[in-house]
Amino acid sequence: MCCGVYALAGCASKVAVAPGTSPAPITPTPIAPAPITPTATAKFAYTGNQAASLSGYSVNTSTGALTALKSFPLAVGANPTVVAVDPQNRFLFVGDIALGALHVFTIDSSTGALSEIGTSPYATVNEPVAIAVDPSGTHVYVASQGSNSVGGFSLSASGALTPIAGSPFPTSGTEKFCDDVVINAAGTFVYVQGIVNVYAYSVTASSGALTLVQTIAGPPSGVGGIALDPHGTYLYAVGAGNNSILAYSIDASTGLLTPAGSSPMVEQNGAYTIAISPTGQFAYTIENNNDLVSYVVNNGAFTPIGSVYAQVYGQRIGIDPSGSFVYVPQSCDYCPSGVYNVVNEFSIGSTGALTKIPGSPVAAGTTPWGIAFTTQ
Repeated sequence: MCCGVYALAGCASKVAVAPGTSPAPITPTPIAPAPITPTATAKFAYTGNQAASLSGYSVNTSTGALTALKSFPLAVGANPTVVAVDPQNRFLFVGDIALGALHVFTIDSSTGALSEIGTSPYATVNEPVAIAVDPSGTHVYVASQGSNSVGGFSLSASGALTPIAGSPFPTSGTEKFCDDVVINAAGTFVYVQGIVNVYAYSVTASSGALTLVQTIAGPPSGVGGIALDPHGTYLYAVGAGNNSILAYSIDASTGLLTPAGSSPMVEQNGAYTIAISPTGQFAYTIENNNDLVSYVVNNGAFTPIGSVYAQVYGQRIGIDPSGSFVYVPQSCDYCPSGVYNVVNEFSIGSTGALTKIPGSPVAAGTTPWGIAFTTQ
């Protein structure tokens, strides 16, 4: 499964991508927004595993250690790689990249147990590869790896999904590959990363419908990821064929993006994903196919910090809601390191540098990919 259509980091058949070019690095300005103080902590964590299952964990809020929940791994579909939890902690959404299906589970707030709702799964976009839920918990958006579009659903209080009129919403390009989708904190703009472009959509509040407002160049060979600064000031993008982290400033009223420069990557061989801490101070990437790299973020510029952790084969990075811990599912079914079917666990220090949590990694289902958290 590793080196087929849904190729993973760490696959022996991965084709090397030549380094790309990028704008000159940006210089931080002396005045930066104050760090955001998180008010939530993680309670449960879930991973989507390529071998047709979900893993579930309780999260120790003091140490960050994950403990497997009873009745997991839970059998689901064929290839349930991507997962997301609504902000109200009611539902877990699971995208099956092989079947083009979107599963919806209710979450038991006491035990973390999952129960699939009666009308699930739902047909969705071809090869769902990323899921975003709006802050109000009323709309769900799904990026498609197999078409130049993004799917949209209205979400009821019971968890039922109804396609939004006009969905799936097309991009302006013809590339049949999107890799990530994010929504801003106000729920007014959605951003989708394609293989060469980033697409900005405005959201109609009443219906959740998307209107494409901008197409802007992203990283070359942009298979990677995007992330939003929690202040709402910047969007960041990485790609497998790019040697820099690209920054775009965001117009708060229109949602439009403006290139704001770039910062060089440590590994200089592309990145598969990027995650920003809820404080807005730190960022984490998987570079050079299997290296976990840490950065301090200052007004859109990235400065490396701490150690680089090699042989961390991740397609998605999870940061807990308190901004204290980082988790990386080891997303290959046979990693060259000899370590697979696990989740890597790290604590975040005051500087943003990472330290392995004692007992890390923790066992997972076969080929874990995405990770999502509930809060308390």
